[in-house]
Amino acid sequence: MAGAVVAIAIIIGLVIITDSSKPSPGAVGQPAPVFVAESLDGKRVALAGYRGRTVLLNFWASWCEPCRREFPLLRTANHGSVAVLGVIVRDGDVPASDFMRAEHATWPALKDPSGRLLRAYGIGQGVPVTVVISPSGKVTGRHLGELHAKDLAALLASAR
Repeated sequence: MAGAVVAIAIIIGLVIITDSSKPSPGAVGQPAPVFVAESLDGKRVALAGYRGRTVLLNFWASWCEPCRREFPLLRTANHGSVAVLGVIVRDGDVPASDFMRAEHATWPALKDPSGRLLRAYGIGQGVPVTVVISPSGKVTGRHLGELHAKDLAALLASAR
């Protein structure tokens, strides 16, 4: 009996070791998980539509103070070859929409009620988190917490 328990423990350990060697979803250096999501204004937004541009995928909520503070910086980044896509995390449509409007944010705010995008990009529950995706579709950087100008510069440099 003890031998069988040891054998099962070894098999479980090998499975865990094998699984842990796989890159995390949305990990730096990996292809960005593709998605189509509905925005607050009811449009379907596909990551594939941004191929050829650097994408800042920002996970945020209107109740999150660091998220609120970084919005002006994201607004300045959202032009030319850089596109910002916001993913709303554990927030209502009305407060998120009101905040986007108050901040004059012009990028899509994507709904993620099931947490599908959080899981796809290997993100826990904490916000803000910003993931940078290169024009070729590869995750080249991620930043946990509030973005500052130097953080944004480093993320954008990683996508080149």
